[in-house]
Amino acid sequence: MTDQHSQHSRNDPPEGWIAAEGWPVLALAGMITIILTFIALPLGSFALGLMVWLRYILRLPARQIPDDDTAILAPADGKVLAVVSGAVEGPAGTGIEAGHRITIRTGLADAQLQRSPLGGRIVDNFLIPGLFRSSEDMALARRDNERREITIEAEDGTRVLLVQIGSNTARHLVCRFGPGKYLAAGAPLGMARIGGMTDLFLPADAAIMVAPGQTVLAGETMLARRRS
Repeated sequence: MTDQHSQHSRNDPPEGWIAAEGWPVLALAGMITIILTFIALPLGSFALGLMVWLRYILRLPARQIPDDDTAILAPADGKVLAVVSGAVEGPAGTGIEAGHRITIRTGLADAQLQRSPLGGRIVDNFLIPGLFRSSEDMALARRDNERREITIEAEDGTRVLLVQIGSNTARHLVCRFGPGKYLAAGAPLGMARIGGMTDLFLPADAAIMVAPGQTVLAGETMLARRRS
């Protein structure tokens, strides 16, 4: 592996430590905990418990990234809600002609850090303002809710589109890199804070390896294999 491909491992904190995107949330929680402790000790104890929970879900979890150049990895922890195959259109203006769409819901007890589904360069990364409705109706959420669209292109020209979708709990859609940045497969990418939804659009020739209801881990679970 080249230095370029392994750069993320040198720049990120040790596994188990707080991910970069989690520090603002944890810092705010810490200040609130201190204030509530001065007001009433029981309130401070409750806030401290919330900090322990945030510390857990905002960490950089240890993951075993598969050594497979054809793998398309889960970008987020959570449960696969749907796998749609056929003529699946990406969001308007993305230029993505996808054959599959995999939807993952990240729970409030899951690690929130998202990872790159494959090795490649970020082509586009832009935020589309919107609402923060419940994700129970995914059609409405995709249409009206705030979202961040991140297109990644591998060296062989394969493109995938990762869409972070806001919800009533996920109000901060973060991607730490801009266009032109190279990411290794499984490299930390960003976060949909907290408990967001993620759509991943894949090429038609990708072989799907997951089914609805399956639990996946970001950077570790293989969602599909692309053509070799």
